[in-house]
Amino acid sequence: MENNTELNHNANSESYLNNLNILTIILGIAGFFVSLYALAIHLQLSTKGGAQICDFNSTVNCSNVIGSSYGSFAAIPLGAYGMTYFAIILSASFMPKLAKVSRKWLAFWEMIIALVGFVVVGILIYISYNILKMICPTCSIIHGIVTLYTIQKIVQFFKSKNEPNLPKNDSFLRLMAVSLCLGIPPLAIGLISPLFAHYFIKETPANQSNASNNTTNSNNPDPSNLTPAHPPESAMLTFNKTNFVGNGEDYRRGDDNAKVIIQVFSDFGCPHCRIATDAIIKAQDTVGHDKVLFVYRFFPLSNKCNPYIPGEGGYPYACSLAEAARCSGQQGKFWEFKAWAFEGQTWSDSERAQKFSMEGLKVQVTTLGMNAESFAQCVQLDTELPKIKDDAALANKMGIMGTPLIVINGIQYDGPHSPDAFMQAFQQALSRVN
Repeated sequence: MENNTELNHNANSESYLNNLNILTIILGIAGFFVSLYALAIHLQLSTKGGAQICDFNSTVNCSNVIGSSYGSFAAIPLGAYGMTYFAIILSASFMPKLAKVSRKWLAFWEMIIALVGFVVVGILIYISYNILKMICPTCSIIHGIVTLYTIQKIVQFFKSKNEPNLPKNDSFLRLMAVSLCLGIPPLAIGLISPLFAHYFIKETPANQSNASNNTTNSNNPDPSNLTPAHPPESAMLTFNKTNFVGNGEDYRRGDDNAKVIIQVFSDFGCPHCRIATDAIIKAQDTVGHDKVLFVYRFFPLSNKCNPYIPGEGGYPYACSLAEAARCSGQQGKFWEFKAWAFEGQTWSDSERAQKFSMEGLKVQVTTLGMNAESFAQCVQLDTELPKIKDDAALANKMGIMGTPLIVINGIQYDGPHSPDAFMQAFQQALSRVN
């Protein structure tokens, strides 16, 4: 009887050696390509942005999650790590064809791989739901694949734990070698692709054609991506220096006599406005405030304050935050308030409703050292509304197609939204005026 049992175990093991686990392979391939899509989103956000098919609203939004500070680790996008993980899964699944291994041995190591992935997924889910308070549909698919893989491998391990082991051999070394061969390239791609993305896009014929026709943006900071803006260049080199001129002061960062003037028309509900603004500030800090002046203007995507928008838009705080930011500027706290207002993209609907209410705004401006009552009066009397409409009118004359609209020395900038790209654009603008 014992001999028959051992023969059955050996027969099962030999059968397993000749048959790959199809479900594992399907999960590995699916996870690899979904991770590749997540990496593509990260690269697009690091260059010029663009809405994704998985951006449903401000809470269910791939761009907000993948484009957040948690979207990469050690300068490598998480999508690249996902590709590496699923490459390792595929490496393990092919082990029956690469070495003489028992079902028990392989089930143990696949369970270890699964549990490592499951722990990482748990951390990422915590960050998404409890810190960012947002859902990334693409990430959720990856999390689901890892969870299904983990369940499968735990069940497989317990089914095979009583089976005999084969004599020790070099199976583990082979597994490590194959995993490294398949896993290192995705990490390398994730590390170097953000550095060379705009060069690759620059060489794409379709993008060159689009740039020449000015119909779409191209991911290239070359001067050919700078489209003449309307009205004329001189109009975009002027700005109000005081609230007692025109409709109010243009809040700005840098030296008013700087040779490069970058003006941005923005909306607080726009993820790419946040990304572009942060990148511009970093580039300006590097190039120098004496050389670059950053002028911030508004184009809220809501007809509550912007007559050039047909509806109320999908972000209910677009107009109220624009007015609140300008009212903060009256007390010298525009840039601090702006940074806080953009953080609202990472909050839940209930948290936004609380913090962006008048009482919530007053708490925040008090924290910033402002007079809350003067601020509230400014907002409630719509003191800054004419200036916001003035900004919107100017953007409309320029033919704005979406936010952010970025203009450098009167010329529309259609390049990547990354610090390096803006630094290059600033240097090019400086060379043209020197």
